[in-house]
Amino acid sequence: MSKKSDARALAGAAQAALRERGVRMVMAGYTHGAVAEAVGVDLRTVGKWVARFRVEGWQGLSERRRGRRQGEQMALSYTQQAEIVRLMMGKNPDQLQLPGVLWTREAVQLLVAKRFGITLTPQTIGVYLRLWDHTPKTPQKRWAEQDPERIRAWVEEEYPQIKARARREKALLLFSDEMGVRTGQTAGKTYAPVGKRAIVPVTGKRFSANVISAIGLDGKFVFEVFQGNCDEIRFLDFLDKLLAHFPRRKIFLIVDNASFHTSDAISYWLEDNPRMELFFLPPYAPELNPTELLNQDVHTHVARHRPPSLTQLIATTIEYLFTRTAQIVSHYFTGKYVAYTRL
Repeated sequence: MSKKSDARALAGAAQAALRERGVRMVMAGYTHGAVAEAVGVDLRTVGKWVARFRVEGWQGLSERRRGRRQGEQMALSYTQQAEIVRLMMGKNPDQLQLPGVLWTREAVQLLVAKRFGITLTPQTIGVYLRLWDHTPKTPQKRWAEQDPERIRAWVEEEYPQIKARARREKALLLFSDEMGVRTGQTAGKTYAPVGKRAIVPVTGKRFSANVISAIGLDGKFVFEVFQGNCDEIRFLDFLDKLLAHFPRRKIFLIVDNASFHTSDAISYWLEDNPRMELFFLPPYAPELNPTELLNQDVHTHVARHRPPSLTQLIATTIEYLFTRTAQIVSHYFTGKYVAYTRL
């Protein structure tokens, strides 16, 4: 069957045979696209067959009468399904007076029961989630204290004004941030057999270092790696080094709202050094800082090499930072949440 037709017009037994043939082809190594073309159905239909097979086995592909399943509440209507998807997209479970902050099959099961009084098994919820094109993903963290209006104002009004002023005054516009690097980090992912937990040996010896850096849209990059805490003294030292590194240039430096960025000592220093101006990102919005992508890059690299000592940790970090070319640094500004910096 090379030409697509409406398989729903086939007899029940023929539909079951078609489903079984498609799943067997997938198990034999054919792609979903190749199977869809061979049996004459949509690509999504093949995905539904495979999802049903994984949950219910071959029995799930057999001929069945439409409507209510044996031992199961009546299936959700299209309107009810759309309502559940809308609620999931708009809020977390705890915001809907359900336990937890992550959408799991159990959480969706509770939502369906609460909203419509229908009890479905977790397996059936899993089938629905696949039908809705929902797959499990590692969530990105966002501070609950974020102010959406404040973020909108920064992206659409404040930052464009800072950038335009920097252009007029021929000032160097940089983003800055601090990060800690330590032994035992497990940033990134590793492969492991299906059904087996991924295990990474770590040492009980704890040691760490800190990095402070500044990056520009054109690839400019200045950093310092050091032991000890990052406080206003360390930050002031870095500001001094920035002025020395870029002599005769005015510098607009964008930072977060860490307490030592806004201390009295920093304010007094800025009065004595008019070539430097600080600007502050919205509170609880680290994703708006392109330097965060540099930080993630470094953390992943350090985790991969697992330095055995503090000396080696610092050396590995410095060595890797020196490999960050202007092209790589400029690419940090293309991330989803920082692309606004290029407009």
